[in-house]
Amino acid sequence: MFRRALLAAVLAGSVGLSDRAEAGPAEDATAAVTIMLDKFNAGDVEAFYAAHQDGALIVDEFAPYLWGGSGSARHWVGDYMKDAEGKGVSGGRIDYGKPVQAISNGRAAYVVLPTTYRFVRNGTKMEGKGSMTFVMTRVGDVWKIASWTYSGATAQPE
Repeated sequence: MFRRALLAAVLAGSVGLSDRAEAGPAEDATAAVTIMLDKFNAGDVEAFYAAHQDGALIVDEFAPYLWGGSGSARHWVGDYMKDAEGKGVSGGRIDYGKPVQAISNGRAAYVVLPTTYRFVRNGTKMEGKGSMTFVMTRVGDVWKIASWTYSGATAQPE
């Protein structure tokens, strides 16, 4: 009985080791996300587009709430700009913290970042605490955004 339990434990451990050996660099996927956010915050919209795979699925808090299909990142930016202009919003940026979760199997990754969306609305500084969840895919040696979702509380004055 003891030998069977020991053998089962060894086999279970070796299965776990093979999973870990196959796991990819979640830190690299996280770095790809944070670099994109930093560039977006600096106004580099082309870097934002380039960070996405074509047809990336995007979920955000303004209408139409869901973007997908060819050119989805460009469509999101266009809709964001229209929404911001209509609400008197300027200076939008996403500040982020250390990942809440970052896992990878080497081909895909799942990254969750705590975020604060900061902007000015009609002269008042605003902030909304939330999170962004990214699904990344590896295309050659480059991580691309396959999907992201912003989830957050209603923004309040800072």
